[in-house]
Amino acid sequence: MPALAAPLAAGKLNDWEAWTVELTGPRRAAFQDMNSRFGLEEHRAYLQPLPDGNFLVIVVAEGSGADSFLEGVAASDHEFDRWFAESIADLHGMDPGGETPPMAERRI
Repeated sequence: MPALAAPLAAGKLNDWEAWTVELTGPRRAAFQDMNSRFGLEEHRAYLQPLPDGNFLVIVVAEGSGADSFLEGVAASDHEFDRWFAESIADLHGMDPGGETPPMAERRI
């Protein structure tokens, strides 16, 4: 069960919340299709407020494609996948063409 902790870029909380509403509402079918195409059976995201007023997003992906999901989405030319990757880049201040962050290592 790979997990990733990604800081939310400053000032992006409202944008992130609107994005999650899109993923669970109008773009739900496309989100489910993407997860299926990349071998994810479960894809969850948790918003963690931090004491300094910033936020961390904890993403948990489960399924046969979980370990290669980020690389696959970043390399995809599918319209939804590009939108998804560009949204992640904007919301978390990442370069969509750059290196993907490493998954967390399970310790306990």
